[in-house]
Amino acid sequence: MLTEDIAAAGSEDNDIKHKVYDHEVIPAEEMFGIDLEDVVFKGCRFVGCDFERCGFYSCTFDKCDLSNCKLNEGYFKDCTFSGCKANGVDMGKAVFKQTTFRTSAFTYGLFSESRFDGCELSDCDLSGALLSQSVFKKTAFKDVRFSGAEFFKADIRGSDFTKCDISGIVLSRELSELRGVTVSFEQAADLARLLGLIVK
Repeated sequence: MLTEDIAAAGSEDNDIKHKVYDHEVIPAEEMFGIDLEDVVFKGCRFVGCDFERCGFYSCTFDKCDLSNCKLNEGYFKDCTFSGCKANGVDMGKAVFKQTTFRTSAFTYGLFSESRFDGCELSDCDLSGALLSQSVFKKTAFKDVRFSGAEFFKADIRGSDFTKCDISGIVLSRELSELRGVTVSFEQAADLARLLGLIVK
């Protein structure tokens, strides 16, 4: 059981390694600064959990529910989120390296000041997500819905959003976030309206 392993790791100052947790319900668990390595979560439901400043290395979240949980200031390397529901999740100031997000929902999630490096996002929903001051480096996007997401002062230079929904995104008044970003002609026409232009 994850709750037992968290208690043991906290009391003995140990990490959690090489574990598989299958369809467990974890209610309001707290885990601070613990590292997890080669851990698989299958169909688990995390209810109001707080995993602040935890490190996840080569971990897999498969069809898990992380909605409204706190994983802020976490570190994720070589991790996979597949088929997950994480609406309203708090991943502010987190670091993601070589991490894959597939067919998952993070609507209204908090990712402010987070960093994505060498990641892949495909068929995900980040509608209404807060991505202000986040940084994206060498990160690939395909069929990602960013509708209404906030990119205020985010560093998204070099990003290709041509296969994404960026309708209604929130940017700074100067629109400086768009420098070096690749968009489709249709997307460019929509973004032009932020400048007060009328495209015919």
